Amino acid sequence: MKAPRALLLLPLLAACATLGGGRGDGGDDPAARTGLWDQAFDAYSRDSVRVAQAVFQRLAADYPRTHEGHEARYYLGVLSLDPRGNLDPRAADEHFGVYLADDSVRALGGIHRREAQSLRRLTQELRSPCGQRTGGVGCDTTVVSRTVTTPGDATPAEVARLQRQLRDRDARIRDLQAELERIRNTLAPRPSPR
Repeated sequence: MKAPRALLLLPLLAACATLGGGRGDGGDDPAARTGLWDQAFDAYSRDSVRVAQAVFQRLAADYPRTHEGHEARYYLGVLSLDPRGNLDPRAADEHFGVYLADDSVRALGGIHRREAQSLRRLTQELRSPCGQRTGGVGCDTTVVSRTVTTPGDATPAEVARLQRQLRDRDARIRDLQAELERIRNTLAPRPSPR
């Protein structure tokens, strides 16, 4: 599952590095538009996928004929494929479809056309039944089973050992989350439209 997740994040990372200048339609507030743009990327860099989706949705709704509003559609499609949020290939397909259709004459300066086309094909494959998918997009049919020990079966020493392991694991998870946040803050540039 890690390889598809990494493949989904690559276009987003490339987009963050290459996002260019905004082109307003004259009747909007560029400062508010830029503020929404920055807020959406800040939320995503803090792993607030749902907040980022909400802000990108507002940006797309309030400023649909601007570069930022148009690019927000692309990011809504990418975020719809993010397993940390509400994974929804149908919504992703719709967002990519709107993104590609709205800029058919390239007046909005959509810079993720190729990525959107590839991701849209992927979402369409994900929506297909397992038997109709192409070879590269298979279905995982692995069955996972586990043995559960009930507290009544465990000795007091076993319970104490399990509690110690749980505390150690929780401490390790907190340390790793802090390290991950530090790395994200170091690597995540704050893109801003020009």
